[in-house]
Parts: sequence; C-alpha cells; structure tokens
Amino acid sequence: MNLSSRIIAWSLGLWVSAAMVPAWAQLHPGQEKLLAKEAARKDAQRNLLEQIKGLKIDAATTVRDFVTQSDQINTAMMEHLRGARVVPGSETWDGEVYKMEMEVTLQQVKAAIEQIQRTYPSGRTYVTENMTTLNQEVTIRAQGQGTTRGASMPGAAAPAQAAPSYGGVAAIVTRQVPPGWENVTAQGRLLAERAARVDAMRKLAERIRGIRIDANTTVRDFVTQADVINGRLESYMKGARQVGPTRFLPDQTCEVDLEVTIQDVVKWLQEIQEWVVHPPTPFNPPLAYPIRTYRMERIMDFGPPREIRETGSGTVRGDTIRAPAAPSGSSVAPPPTQAGVPAWATGVVSAKGSGVPKEGETGTAAKLNAERAAEVDARRNLLEKVNGVQIDAQTTVKDFVTQNDQVRARVLSVLQGADVSDPKYLEDGSVEVVASIPLEKIYRVMQEAGAVAGASGQSAAR
Repeated sequence: MNLSSRIIAWSLGLWVSAAMVPAWAQLHPGQEKLLAKEAARKDAQRNLLEQIKGLKIDAATTVRDFVTQSDQINTAMMEHLRGARVVPGSETWDGEVYKMEMEVTLQQVKAAIEQIQRTYPSGRTYVTENMTTLNQEVTIRAQGQGTTRGASMPGAAAPAQAAPSYGGVAAIVTRQVPPGWENVTAQGRLLAERAARVDAMRKLAERIRGIRIDANTTVRDFVTQADVINGRLESYMKGARQVGPTRFLPDQTCEVDLEVTIQDVVKWLQEIQEWVVHPPTPFNPPLAYPIRTYRMERIMDFGPPREIRETGSGTVRGDTIRAPAAPSGSSVAPPPTQAGVPAWATGVVSAKGSGVPKEGETGTAAKLNAERAAEVDARRNLLEKVNGVQIDAQTTVKDFVTQNDQVRARVLSVLQGADVSDPKYLEDGSVEVVASIPLEKIYRVMQEAGAVAGASGQSAAR
C-alpha cells in the first residue's frame, strides 16, 4: 500500500470512528485516555518535526530545505515520525491531560531522508554522510500533550481531583489544577498555553526585526525585501526554546517565556540569505528581482544581548469554561458565575506592548516617546485579544463589534480606560508595558448596547 492509500485509509478510519461516537460525553474512562494519548502523540510528532527541520544536512543546507521542497516530501517525513519511539517513563495521565515525550536518533533521520529521496526524486540529491559530524544532537526529543473533546464540553461538571484508578503504560499522576482555573477544561488550558506561545513568537520576531545589521540597517530591512524571506524567518522562529514552565495566573491568563540566542539569529539570517540567493533546488527558483545582501556576522559588533527573550500571554476561551454544577438532585439550571455575569466575562485580558525611541532622540524625550509607543501598542494588542474572546461556540466579541458601530465605539472607549502597568526598560533601549481589562466591563457595555441578552450572555437576535 503506497503512502497516499495509507493516508486515505487512516482518514476513513477516523471518520468511521467519529460516526460511531456521536456523543463524546458518553466515552468511558478508557476511551478518554486512548483519545488523549493519540492527541499527545500527534502533538509530539509535530514538535519533533520542527526540531528536526533545524538539523544540518551539509554546511549550507538544513532538513528544512529538504522537507519544504514539496508537500509529498513533508508528508512522507511525518509518516516516518509515526514510528518515533516514546521515551520510557515519560507518559503521564491525570484523567484529563495525557503527556508523553518522543524521540528519534540522528541516524534514523538520516535514513529517512535517504529513503524519501529514493521514493520522491526532487532533482537535487542531498548527501547525508556528514550529518553525524555536523550536528551535536545524537537523539532528538519533543514533548506532546493531548486531551479529549469530551473533557472540553462547556457546562460539564468539573471532574474530581483524585487520580483515576485505571492505568496502563502511563504513570497516573494527581491532577494539578492551577488556582483560578478550576472551572477551565483541560483543553482550555492547552489552548491558552498555545496562544501564549504564539504571542511570544510574534513578539520575539518583532525584537529580532529591530536588531541592527549595520549603522543604517536593521533585520527588518532585510526580511521585508520579499514575503518569502519574512516567511522563512517565521518558520525558523518555531524552533525558539521555552524557558521554564508555563505560568497559569489566577486571572485565567497564562504566560510563556521563549528565548533564542543572538548566535541562532545570525545563523538563521545567513542561511535564509544563502537560500534566497542560491536556491538549493529547481523547485525554489530565485526571486524575479535582486535583493540586497548583508554581512550578517556584523550584528555581533553592535553588542545585542546574548539571549533574546520574550513573554507571551494567552487567555481562556469562553467556550472552554465549565458552568458551575447544579446542586445534587436539583433540576434548576446553574446560575451565572457572578451576579448577572456569564462565564466568559469573568476573566481578565492582558496584552503587552513594546515601544522604541524615535530615530535620533535621546534623553527624557526619547524615553517618553518610547513609553507612549509601548502604550499604544499594548492597547492595540489588547483590542485584538478582546475581539478574539469566545462568547459561545460560534460567536466572538469581534462578531458584535464589526456589525454594530455603537458597540464598537463603546468597546474602544472602555479599552482607553484599561489599566497600564509601570514601564519596563530593556537593555536595547525599548520599553514594555502591559495593558489589562476585566472582561466584565466589555460585557456590560455590550449589554447596554443590546448586543447581548441579560445574564446568560447569549447573543441577541440580530
């Protein structure tokens, strides 16, 4: 059976399984565990592929250059990773979230590239014999997390905190629910964590674009020459390292710290420039117009920090918050989480903003302008986060804001009154602030404008 047939058969199997289980809430604990385990496995495989893409095939080529030649090759590499080994002792299950680590050896990656090349000739043959000397990693590892859709159903009662009694290969661990997150589903925590990671990568990319290559040029000048260059940098950013564990704050926001070294950045930019000027395969023809090239190693002369770190924030989606359970034996619907306030409006949304002084400014004026720019950026980012808040499974705040000018004006007015933290001054001269606002304020102005109904928080007829 060829690769395409296996993928079709696998997809049909998933479709049949979904058709056989129309009500996820009816899954018994063993099924919950198996589905969460499969989700964790796929997450680990995706993360493993991102790490593998950074490995060198030769002095000027990475695995990323190989797998991005075609969707066929990328899919074939993912198919090989389905056979990756689960690290013994890494599997844990707390009844909601399944965690595992997967690993492959450098030799296995080398063998996979050689086999895929034989199956899908691309026009260029990559010589893999030097991979073991060019890469320090002997074993590549990545963690994956997974939960079930059954655990994410809003309105379901929060599961007990005691560890489940069924086992298997995974170690049974006591569920650790962060304070303030008791009514958030496991899927809600994972989605908030991923949103925080995306936010951190976006901020990290902005910091990198502001790094100076020479006295008159920044990385932004290089990457904005072509969309393909900017996209290439963003793909490299996926390999940024997380520093420390994810922080789940009591206000139902979470924070993730990502970090890259300046040496990483210089190496990425050199590889991207070489890739654009001298495409590795006929499938990546040169740009139709010449680009300006730079000596990326000169970045080190401007004394940027050795490590570049950014903090990303994520918040809970409204549809992943469980409604409080009704008293035992009672058929009365559970009340809102606060007086007249639905579940989605009980949290606090925060967003970070960054600002830099204007060109040529120094002293107090430079500091004040950087602070103002950071505050404007924070409010803009805060608006984006508020717009993305889920009111129900199909509706976000943005749906109301874009359809009702009165609601939009009131929401913008409320955001102008958001709390802004004291400025934080960074080594590179930039300034950071954090703007935050309780979602209850957004709910109240929408309610006054007739955009949402009463205490339930459901959308009114439009």
